[in-house]
Amino acid sequence: MNVFIMRHGEAEAMAQTDAHRELTPEGRSDITQMASSYSDALSQVDVIWASTYVRAQQTAAIMAEHLSKPIITQPFLPPSANPTEVLSALEASRHQTVLVVSHQPLVGVLVDGLAGLEAGRYRMTTSALAYLSTDVYANGCCELRWLHHPTSAQAAC
Repeated sequence: MNVFIMRHGEAEAMAQTDAHRELTPEGRSDITQMASSYSDALSQVDVIWASTYVRAQQTAAIMAEHLSKPIITQPFLPPSANPTEVLSALEASRHQTVLVVSHQPLVGVLVDGLAGLEAGRYRMTTSALAYLSTDVYANGCCELRWLHHPTSAQAAC
């Protein structure tokens, strides 16, 4: 089984609420770059799960356009979500390859926990994409195959 975990693209600094923040033009560009750069690996995705937040919905929509895959809005994917709930949902969907689009700190906690890495080991910049494989969705049971950031993030480091 495989899962892809993606952090939303760069979002505007201010909005009515945090949940209403939209992607910036750079954020849209970075997501498009990631979809194009990793299209071969992402071709195995069956469904995209997205947080209810606007920036995650916009990120998922860009990915769905490139992958021709459906989006399912999942209320259990906000930034401060309980990772155990996400793992349970992934386990229940074990026959599908899911692309999870969410936020920090959740995406970092998921990647670190699933791969059995020290907490905070991998910080996911905006638009970062991780690919993990496993036989069971549980902490320490996944192999982190790769984690990539958009080239604009790499250039900024």
